[in-house]
Amino acid sequence: MRLETWWNVGVRSFAEDNGYDEAEVPRELIGYVTASVTGIKTLDEAGGWAYDGGLTHLQVCDGRVHMALGFRLEADREAWAAVRGLDPRGPVRPDFVEHMARELIGLPSVCETDAVMTARYAAGRGPAVRTWTWQDRHPGARDGGPPIHFPVIPGRAHRKTNR
Repeated sequence: MRLETWWNVGVRSFAEDNGYDEAEVPRELIGYVTASVTGIKTLDEAGGWAYDGGLTHLQVCDGRVHMALGFRLEADREAWAAVRGLDPRGPVRPDFVEHMARELIGLPSVCETDAVMTARYAAGRGPAVRTWTWQDRHPGARDGGPPIHFPVIPGRAHRKTNR
């Protein structure tokens, strides 16, 4: 199953939260996300695997890292259902890919930054697109948090910010 992700992360936000020099942020951010995907606990427990589908876009503009990363995800249907407590006859694929996307945006070195990630994946009846923001990672703080800078997704209109 293919998971495509588009990210928009403030250089200063990631640097301050993780102790990096701002010049190191693009390299460190890409390396961190791609290395962490295979270590997601539920994927490991299900005996699954994530293959790096590659960096398809990287740009640093106006103090923000814009990157696109793709992954090929594999897990045995019954094993995933058992780990997640699902009926293996039910819709396991949508849970699998959406759970993996949520885990990526919730990675410890990302979740406190101003990162916004949009994921696109095929699950069930066609492609799904979902965006996660700081506010999604901190539901109790709906009115707080940094401005939201949406990722640029090929073929879609771009909104620069919500504020």
